[in-house]
Amino acid sequence: MRVTRQKAKEILYSIAVKPETETVSVRDSFMRVLAEDIHTERDYPDCRKSAVDGYAHIVGHETYNPIGDTGAGRKGADVINGDETVFVMTGGNVPENAEAVARVEDAVIEGGRVHLPESKVGENINSIGEENFAGDLVASKGSVIKDGLFPVLFYLGKGSVQVYKKPKIGIFVTGDEILEAGDEYRKGFVYNTNRYILESMFNKHGFDYEYFGHVKDSKEEVAAAFEKMSGQYDIIISSGGISMGKYDYVKEVFSTCGYEILFSRTAIKPGSPLMAAKKDGGIFIGMPGYPAAFMTNLIFYIVPFLKKCYGYETFENDEIGVVMDGRTSSREGRFDINRAVVRAQNGVYTASDAGTQKTSHFNSFARVNALLLLDEETGTLKTGDRAKAIFL
Repeated sequence: MRVTRQKAKEILYSIAVKPETETVSVRDSFMRVLAEDIHTERDYPDCRKSAVDGYAHIVGHETYNPIGDTGAGRKGADVINGDETVFVMTGGNVPENAEAVARVEDAVIEGGRVHLPESKVGENINSIGEENFAGDLVASKGSVIKDGLFPVLFYLGKGSVQVYKKPKIGIFVTGDEILEAGDEYRKGFVYNTNRYILESMFNKHGFDYEYFGHVKDSKEEVAAAFEKMSGQYDIIISSGGISMGKYDYVKEVFSTCGYEILFSRTAIKPGSPLMAAKKDGGIFIGMPGYPAAFMTNLIFYIVPFLKKCYGYETFENDEIGVVMDGRTSSREGRFDINRAVVRAQNGVYTASDAGTQKTSHFNSFARVNALLLLDEETGTLKTGDRAKAIFL
């Protein structure tokens, strides 16, 4: 059953595994997905702090009497009187009634007195709640705990967080022509590439997986692999064996072994063969064997689907607008996904063709960093035309 790309995504999202939740240590939370909203439990800062190294004082005097100093984590004077001043280091607490902090480099000490320039009330003082008040939302459920959010959780003093459990994903590849890296080259054979496309993409997005292995082009071996994996994984992803060839057995196993096939092809190029099926609560994704088609389907369909399974709040690919720098070919009436090199030039994204768009070619992925999304009404584009793209 062939479906449109929109219908394929609709079906995939409708069967996405609804993740359960668990509590983990913040130290173990990197690349996990929040299953709770994170709020501040106090004001930030919770007291007035100095933004600079300098002298806290009451505005209106020319010279001041220094009465001590204080720094971050150290207690100093709670209040000052008249022309008194306290030296405060950056991040240190400012006396309750101090009105400003003058930078140390602007101060002159003479005869035991400190001469300070004229200051404005509030100058160089971080006020209570300036960053956040208690109860403010910092991060929403569905946010990925990475780069920025991970250290913020420590900044908030969190010891543990609630996250979504990771679905169990098993992957295998099919094909009698598959060699493994390091095997001696044999004419007409190909090296196992799709396993490592999955591994690189899954590692990038924090998806856990297990590699079940390489399955020969035999109906019995393919059926046995699915049967054995069904009880171990929530999602099974296979590579190859779903086209129309004599030895493409994944499709046949789906058809004869009780799997409900949801679709078997989608209207895109490259990578029209794509199967989704389910049985006994498990989800099965059959993907094309050509690496270019495999990677295109993975980025366009499967990564967003898995993000939804992982509880991502935002799971669709981010699209950007690009201006073509050169020609790229597509056919009206078909949704083409073309390989491209996208660069930022003078505040504008420009895109150039990878040089080849053949499904059987893969080496161009070494230099491309984006995919052009060319809908059914687009046709061939030339320099200056506009298009949509997604980064790899």
